[in-house]
Amino acid sequence: MSLPLYQLEVVSVGKFVAGYLQENKLILFAEPVPDDIADYCAVHRPGKFNGVLLTGQTVSINDVEYRISAVGSVATANLKQLGHITLSFDSAESAELPGTVHLCGARPQVICVGDRLFFYS
Repeated sequence: MSLPLYQLEVVSVGKFVAGYLQENKLILFAEPVPDDIADYCAVHRPGKFNGVLLTGQTVSINDVEYRISAVGSVATANLKQLGHITLSFDSAESAELPGTVHLCGARPQVICVGDRLFFYS
């Protein structure tokens, strides 16, 4: 696989992340996270993202690959500026919300500190 467009490692997991996973969603946010949303997010250190999120690209979560099926209109900008997007494991072909990236494949069962995510073109 080519070099990733973006990579991150989870440094903390909010207390409501497991519940959102049950709803097939994972909210990512780079440090520093506003206190009022930290409980809902898998938090990571900010990184540099120079690409554009597009359908057909791949997201790898702990070596499990997911194909991007839809990208919200502000997902790329949010990822670049805040390290923030919502991953939705529903294979949707159009974005539900502007900051959502939809993925094909079964959601992870759990997200833990140290988990790694990669975004590939």
